[in-house]
Amino acid sequence: MGISRTEAASALTDVESTAGRSRLLKGYHVAGPILMVWGVIWALGYSSMGLLPPEQWGLVWLVLDVVGVVATILLSRPAKSVARSAAQSHGWKIIAGVLAILFFYAATLTLFHPTSIDATIAYPGVVTGLVYAGMGIAFAPRYLWIGAAVFAASLVGYFFFQPWLAFWMAAVGGGGLFVAGLWLRRA
Repeated sequence: MGISRTEAASALTDVESTAGRSRLLKGYHVAGPILMVWGVIWALGYSSMGLLPPEQWGLVWLVLDVVGVVATILLSRPAKSVARSAAQSHGWKIIAGVLAILFFYAATLTLFHPTSIDATIAYPGVVTGLVYAGMGIAFAPRYLWIGAAVFAASLVGYFFFQPWLAFWMAAVGGGGLFVAGLWLRRA
């Protein structure tokens, strides 16, 4: 007693679907701690912006960003064994995408040069929200919700909490990324 072509095709489709879902969940599991690290970095960076003079913000963020990048690389290492071939074939695309986003961010800040410090504080949250939403639309649905939350929280802070915007971004942006990391980790 054999199986029909239709049954075989259906079984293969089920296997492919299950494998895809497994890869997505493994990706969430690896990304969760990374998002948690960036949540802490945001909380520290934006809190520093609320406490220190603007002349010191660049140095604070430089140190925090270096720590974040190193932590991201270290936390991503376990995933390399799982997705080594995918990373090798798409590694340059990821680097190119990150560089494109960084250049876009720098270019828009240069072109539109915010006249208020509050716009400078809120802008990274808006861009980060857009990037996460794009990742969610293209690859992993949970990122869409994370991006929408960061985007909306940044705008709410800008329009309604300007006197405390740096602390708002520390609590809501940093805390939100941390909680989102927990959510991804538990997926």
